[in-house]
Amino acid sequence: MAANATDLLREWQDLSRQRANWDTAWQEIADYIIPHKGNITTHRAEGQRQTDKLFDSTAIHAHQLLAASLHGTLTPSTQPWLSLRMRDEALNDVKAVRDWLESCSRRMYLALRQSNFNTSVHEMYVDLTTFATGVLFTDEKAPPRSGGFGGFVFRTIPAGEYVLAEDHEGRVDTMFRSFTLTGKAAVAKWKDAVGEVVAQKAAAKPYEKLAFLQAIRPRAARDVSRRDGRNMPWASVYLYPDTKKIIEEGGFHECPVVAPRWAKTSGETYGRGPSHTAIPDVRSLNATKEFILKAAPLSMIPPSLEKDDSEIGILDRTPGGRNVAKGSGPLNEQLMLLDTRMRVDVSQMVLSELRQAIRQIYFTDQLQLPEGPQMTATEVQVRYELLHRLLGPTLGRMEAEFLNPFVARCFALMWRARAFAEVPAELRAAQEAGDVDLDVEYEGPLARAQRTIEIQAQDRVFAFVAAVEANHPQIADVFDFDQMARDRAEITGLSSKSVRSAEQVAEIRQQRADAQALAEQLAQAESVTKSAQQAAPMVRELNAAALAGGNGRAA
Repeated sequence: MAANATDLLREWQDLSRQRANWDTAWQEIADYIIPHKGNITTHRAEGQRQTDKLFDSTAIHAHQLLAASLHGTLTPSTQPWLSLRMRDEALNDVKAVRDWLESCSRRMYLALRQSNFNTSVHEMYVDLTTFATGVLFTDEKAPPRSGGFGGFVFRTIPAGEYVLAEDHEGRVDTMFRSFTLTGKAAVAKWKDAVGEVVAQKAAAKPYEKLAFLQAIRPRAARDVSRRDGRNMPWASVYLYPDTKKIIEEGGFHECPVVAPRWAKTSGETYGRGPSHTAIPDVRSLNATKEFILKAAPLSMIPPSLEKDDSEIGILDRTPGGRNVAKGSGPLNEQLMLLDTRMRVDVSQMVLSELRQAIRQIYFTDQLQLPEGPQMTATEVQVRYELLHRLLGPTLGRMEAEFLNPFVARCFALMWRARAFAEVPAELRAAQEAGDVDLDVEYEGPLARAQRTIEIQAQDRVFAFVAAVEANHPQIADVFDFDQMARDRAEITGLSSKSVRSAEQVAEIRQQRADAQALAEQLAQAESVTKSAQQAAPMVRELNAAALAGGNGRAA
């Protein structure tokens, strides 16, 4: 069913009214913490100064550190951070399937690195640590002329530009995006579909910005037998609100938008995060800093007190300046400086307490490495565990609302473009039998750090076995060391190509056993031969003796 512009505009306006209170909170957060994104309710001209309310940068630095730490912990650009597994554990034990899944994950990671993912996802983390809601749009580039997969393209939707809605399970499934394009860019993108009004504006003022609207939401009615854009599960509609003209209508196989929230209050759509908690302290810190900056000159260059007609000329405040006073009586009665009684130490204590509170809200102490010698592996492990305890609920929400749907979307795009290696025969047979599905397993540095507890447990077990095995050799029978080695390889991220299958290991061990048995047989035969060779002289002597004393009959 074709989209209706009037209905879409009404939905967008309703959702925009619901977001009105959030706009006010976001604008305040942006003014003090991320001023370059402060065009939510206050629309500044390009190049206009954005730091009028700022007198201290503690919150700006703390939130940037938190965003960078999330990026480096959840989706690092320096190492693979995702893996794929089958829901059927029996298939995961098949080496050909494991190798294929690892090949898929590595191709996905390479495609992400070749795209603008790292810059876009970092911007999303910045939004997440400030506005507590981040929105990332994922799509595929146009395929090359030779066909195949064209690569990924990502876009971070800024706060104030989108409105969101959830489904019955609390997942974001609807996004309206209000954005601007110059008339020239709009005509280049949509050609004649922009309509007569936009075309005329573009011809008259090609660089004047025009407002457009994009709606992404589940498609209520569609013909599943058709595979065109108008019948995909998710609808995407572009329209020009001024004339209510629909410019483009298409669709997606999966929801192209992920919208993680830092934390969420029941009944609310948008998130609440550390910046919502820190904003009172941030405002107090900036107000205190402003007051101190204004009051400090009074202490450094205080005002003077003079008797009438006691001073000749203008008071010289420069170092080594000379001031002449006339009149009778002590000098301090003729000319003196006012004591402001300003306590600089007290003001510094107030600033220090506010800065420390802000850093704690953004977990700065836990995220920054201490100065001094390099940390040991144990200290790094403890720091990861501490970070997980602090951010456990947030990381769980990030996995559910961002990483899982995001990786599933990327995999589906590459699958349809045939960007993966040929499916192994074992997996193809399971697919033909039915009930086979891919299960995305997120694995980043923090997730691996959690699983290293198993490695530490193995180390303690190995140490215990080594200590008692001499007196109790049968104790090794309790443990499956093969499985422990495989678990260790998986936890540490070793390539599956470096680990032999159980069948290959069994074959190697059988070959080793056969070779050992053959060696034992050869050794036994050699021993028999050597014994026979050693016994031969004795037999000859016995035969000679028998012939000499027994009438020529040999023994």
